[in-house]
Amino acid sequence: MWIIRWVLWVLLLLFVIYFGAENSSQMVRIKFANWQTPELQLWVVMFFSFAVGMIVWLLGSIFKILQLKTEIRKANKANTNLKKELDKLRNITIDEDLAESNVESEGDNL
Repeated sequence: MWIIRWVLWVLLLLFVIYFGAENSSQMVRIKFANWQTPELQLWVVMFFSFAVGMIVWLLGSIFKILQLKTEIRKANKANTNLKKELDKLRNITIDEDLAESNVESEGDNL
């Protein structure tokens, strides 16, 4: 499986290099509100757009992972509490049955 992943990454990298080489002559200028960039090559703008998107995705993923870990921790704690309660309930019936059988056996001995 790791070989397929590496082959896909290499193909993606080759595509990006090819795309950058083909569009190296095209220049673009980004305007946002009152801010304006100097003329940059198209592939540079696309690379930075991709990098910013990856960083936003990474931050979102980190937040989601932390949220899911918190839910898992809460579920494990609830599960542990329920197991303790179940063990107590199981032990209560055994203790009650033993106490009743001891009372009956004492009554038989008299």
